[in-house]
Amino acid sequence: MSLSELWNDFTPSKRCDWVDQLRGWAVIVMIEVHCVNVWMHWSQVPSWLHFVNGLVAPSFILCAGYSLALSTFKTDGTLRPFLPTAKRLGFILICAYALHIPGLTLAECTVFSTAQRLRGFCQIDVLQCIVFSLLILQGLARLVRRPLVYAALALAIAIGAAWIAPSAWRPGVADGLWMPFRGLVNGNPDRGVAALFPLLPWISFAAFGSVLGALYRQVRVLAKDGRAAWSESWWLLALALLGFLLWVWGDHAAKGWLWNGTWPESEIYRLHNTTLPSVAHRLGFVCMAGSLLGWIEQLRGKLPGPNPVEAASRESLLLYMLHLNLIFGILMMEPIRTRTGWNAYSLTWTGTLTLTAFIIAFNLVAALLWQEVRRVPERMRRIQRTALTVFAVYFLFGGWFTFRYYWHSPELAAEPYPFLNRARIRKGLAPTADGLSHDPLEVLREKTRIGMRLSAAERQLLANQP
Repeated sequence: MSLSELWNDFTPSKRCDWVDQLRGWAVIVMIEVHCVNVWMHWSQVPSWLHFVNGLVAPSFILCAGYSLALSTFKTDGTLRPFLPTAKRLGFILICAYALHIPGLTLAECTVFSTAQRLRGFCQIDVLQCIVFSLLILQGLARLVRRPLVYAALALAIAIGAAWIAPSAWRPGVADGLWMPFRGLVNGNPDRGVAALFPLLPWISFAAFGSVLGALYRQVRVLAKDGRAAWSESWWLLALALLGFLLWVWGDHAAKGWLWNGTWPESEIYRLHNTTLPSVAHRLGFVCMAGSLLGWIEQLRGKLPGPNPVEAASRESLLLYMLHLNLIFGILMMEPIRTRTGWNAYSLTWTGTLTLTAFIIAFNLVAALLWQEVRRVPERMRRIQRTALTVFAVYFLFGGWFTFRYYWHSPELAAEPYPFLNRARIRKGLAPTADGLSHDPLEVLREKTRIGMRLSAAERQLLANQP
């Protein structure tokens, strides 16, 4: 299709390509974020990559709010039933908290469980933020029942949440609330646990996404005499211009937003990402990125074969769960780290990028395969039943090898498991206050005994001992 035809194609939209592309790329970059954060020290990561990585969560949350507006309001003006949405959100919430339980095995939930891990179960992460934000927006949609009125109120929520967020993050605010509820208000730490994505200000991204979704419905989905009000090209241009204005205003206003004499200097750096200009700045980049991806999707034409980015978008929850369990579960297991040397912050750029490319490819293949499985519902249910059986077996019997490992080598434990002092006494070592070894030589001798690779500095330290 030529450019002229694109500008004048007023066929009502059936599927929003730019959001599919934005969500798909957000999932892919999210995997890169976690790989880089695990295997490279933050000081080695350039500032531009830190900024790009910081756009992943806003993109993901915005897409969720955008889809809510389109899926809730039908073209005839009625609302879709809430029960299917509630089931979907409930499933996502179960997945969200499943990622924060002390472990996916009986061993991790018992002998490895600590008070800190139990507190971590209450942490508000991105999936919890999405579910709670969407529940609030769903309630708003069903209260007003008019898409444009809903868009206006969602915009007020987007602005208001970011406006008051710095005040909600002041020391002492919500300290009396239990962590699951306090984490919805701010990200201030409570005994070492802090909400990563509290509703203030993160609901702003979902609410603004809903505004865009309601507007897209108005100008691209609804038809009059078989024609939409705008072409997709006009929408993408408007989206880019809106993003540019948000970026410019956010960048201009950010410098002086908290510098009004009422905020202690020590608080300014901690709170600068919670402000309205910061939210607008990131929304601007997300909108411009979405517009660019939409244009690329329009101009490139359809390539043969499956689309991995679209698969990542449609199977975003699967990939979110899969890559986290792969990185923080399987690849961080002690036997694998011992044999590969893939310890936290231990890899160079070459090693990190190689591992990142492999993990991204693995996840995209999984998304494509699962889409094929979905085409045959009976096969999909059979695989799901098999997976649940495998998980049940893993829950009962998994993790005990790691327990045996630390039972025989308590010096190498990095977390204060309850059984460590018993293991130390059994081995003839003096107990410690937390069960962990605080003697570097003790650790090095145990590493040598079991054949672990030592760094040059560790070998030198060991050689210098009498």
